Amino acid sequence: AWVTGQTPVGHDSYDNEYGKTYAYYTPLFIGGEKIGVIGTEVTVASVNNGILMNTLRQMLWIAITMILCMSVLLYVINRFYINKIEKLADNVREYAQHKDPGVASRIESVSDSKDEISALSYQTAAMILELDNYMKNLMETTQELSDTKERADAMHELAHKDALTGIRNKTAYDKEIKQLEWSLEDGKTDFGIAMIDLNFLKRINDTYGHERGNVAIKRLCSVVCAVFEHSPVFRIGGDEFVVILKRRDLDKIDELIKDFNGRLEEMQNDRTLEPWEQISAAIGYAIYDPVRDDSVENVFKRADKAMYNRKMEMKAVRLV
Repeated sequence: AWVTGQTPVGHDSYDNEYGKTYAYYTPLFIGGEKIGVIGTEVTVASVNNGILMNTLRQMLWIAITMILCMSVLLYVINRFYINKIEKLADNVREYAQHKDPGVASRIESVSDSKDEISALSYQTAAMILELDNYMKNLMETTQELSDTKERADAMHELAHKDALTGIRNKTAYDKEIKQLEWSLEDGKTDFGIAMIDLNFLKRINDTYGHERGNVAIKRLCSVVCAVFEHSPVFRIGGDEFVVILKRRDLDKIDELIKDFNGRLEEMQNDRTLEPWEQISAAIGYAIYDPVRDDSVENVFKRADKAMYNRKMEMKAVRLV
C-alpha cells in the first residue's frame, strides 16, 4: 500500500495471541501527498459475535414475519375456504338425510364469489335441484306405471272373470287348457277334469224368470267352489262348470263327488228353500291316462260323457 500508493485487493490473515486476525491497509494522502498507511485489524471472535447477533436479529424478524404471514394466510383460508367447505358439507349431509330441495338455496348462498369453492357450491346446488326434479319425474313415472299395471291387471281379471258368479270364465279355461297341454309335453300328467251341469235351468227360467235362474246358477257355483277348494273352477257356459282337478282334490275325487251329491241332496230335501234354490246338478269326471288319452281334449270328452250319463240317470229317476 505504501509502495504502490493503492489499496490492495483483499486483506491479510494471520494468527496471534488473540486468535485469527484479519488486517486491512490503505494509503493515506493529504493534499495529494502520501504521508502514511492506515491499517485496521479485526479479530474473528468479535466479527463472529456481530454476525451471530445480526443473524439472530434477522432470524427473529423473519420468524415474526412468517408467523404474521401464516396467520393472515390461515385466516384467509379459513374465512374463504374452510368455512365454505364445512357449510357445503353440512348442507349436502342434510339433503342426504331429508331430501329437502330447499337446501339448494342455502348452498347457493355460499356461491357469493368467483373462487373454486363457490363454483363447487353452485354446481352442487344445481345438481341437487336436477336430482330432485329427476326423482319427482321418476316417482310420477313409477306411479303412472303402477296405475297402468293396476288397470291392466283389472282389465285382465275382468277379461277372465265370469260376471255372474265371479269365478273364472271360458277365456280363463282356454288359457288353463293351454297350460295343461304344455305340462303334458313336459311330462307332467297329474290332473283330471270334472264336468258339472245344472239340471232344469230352462224350467226355472220359464217358470220363475231368469233372475231366479241366475240365483240357481250362483248357488251351484258356491257348492262347486266349496267342495273343490284346492282346484280352479270355471264357468264355461250358461249352466256348465268345469273343475281342473289338482293336488288333494285329485287324490280324493271319489270322496268329493260323494260330498257334492250329498250337499245337493240336502238342498233338494230342504223345504225351507224356494223351488229355484233346491238345485240339482249332474257331475262326471275323468283322470288323465297316458294309455287312453293323447290330449287334454280327450280327458275333457271323457269327463263330459260321464257327466252326461249321470244326467241321464238323474232324469230317469226324477219326476219332470
